[in-house]
Amino acid sequence: MQVSGKRLLILGGTFASLNLVNMARSMGVYTVVVDEADVSQRVAKQAADAHFRISTTDVEALRQLIAEQRIDGVFCGPSEFNIRNMIRLCEAAGLPCYTTMDLWNSCANKDEFTANCRRFGVDVPEEYDISDRMTDAELARIDYPIIVKPVDGCSSIGISVCRSKEEVLPAWHKAMDAYTCKRVIAEKYIENGGEIFGVRYLVQGDLVCPYLMIDTYVVDPNDKKGLISGFTRTPSRYAAYYMAHMDQKVRAMIRGMNIRKGTVFFQSLPYKGKIYFHEMGYRLSGGMIYKLTEPLMGINDMKMMIRGALGGPFIAPEEAARIDLTVGGRVGAQLMVPLQQGIIGSVVGWKRQSACRR
Repeated sequence: MQVSGKRLLILGGTFASLNLVNMARSMGVYTVVVDEADVSQRVAKQAADAHFRISTTDVEALRQLIAEQRIDGVFCGPSEFNIRNMIRLCEAAGLPCYTTMDLWNSCANKDEFTANCRRFGVDVPEEYDISDRMTDAELARIDYPIIVKPVDGCSSIGISVCRSKEEVLPAWHKAMDAYTCKRVIAEKYIENGGEIFGVRYLVQGDLVCPYLMIDTYVVDPNDKKGLISGFTRTPSRYAAYYMAHMDQKVRAMIRGMNIRKGTVFFQSLPYKGKIYFHEMGYRLSGGMIYKLTEPLMGINDMKMMIRGALGGPFIAPEEAARIDLTVGGRVGAQLMVPLQQGIIGSVVGWKRQSACRR
């Protein structure tokens, strides 16, 4: 399906939407960006074909804008806040959407995710029920360290690693304050040097296929002050184990959860010969993972999601045929530099090279 000439409404005008605007425009799509900030404060608005100052939560105003601007589809990239707004808006306006609110909530809820993993035989870390009413004796029976997090959390917000019972109550309050669900879960913290195994799937009806397996290393695995990605590489050194022992179980889980469209990713912890799943996402990656997959095998999930938002297929047969989990014997990598908010003054000593080399 050709999307050139179609009109896409993009929710949110921050830097997080800038790549989405540029990608859509490169596909010949007319882009309209909305949020409640002025254009001078929003780079994605400045890059778009048109922009309006409307809150992304104002469904009625946006529905009227869709009619006036002859919008063909709505999208928002990886923003979990705006994904919920997108679902409501698409339902109100009768536009295509890759998910429903019930399905989105089911995927985002860590309790339901863990239950689905157990249902389909996918390994998960041991869990503990904790609360502010636990006695010292109950806390002492926990096998430390544990990781404490909000059940509806994302992006490492509200997460703490506890090595003793004295640390559990402050961590519980931190997690409770972080999100709206007001329910906290705790699970055995697997200490494996800060290594994370990730796998991504593309879904189109009955077609469920893995298209990327990556190894990620967090910024600060020792002091636990930076449990965010620092370096990612593909192909994963766990690829053979995963395909032999887990892939079919995960495909069955995706189908069993009734996920029928879009891109799904899972994060897990390799430990003592097994891989323990601990999180999933039903959205694009905030790390712009297409910058790895496009030069390595011609797969761009952002383009697919844009096409799907405009009523087309998420993955075409010829795209599925290009998937190569070995990436042709090459290696792709991403280095993420964690910074405080501010402006980079200069970058020196860096020679620009191609995205992938033999």
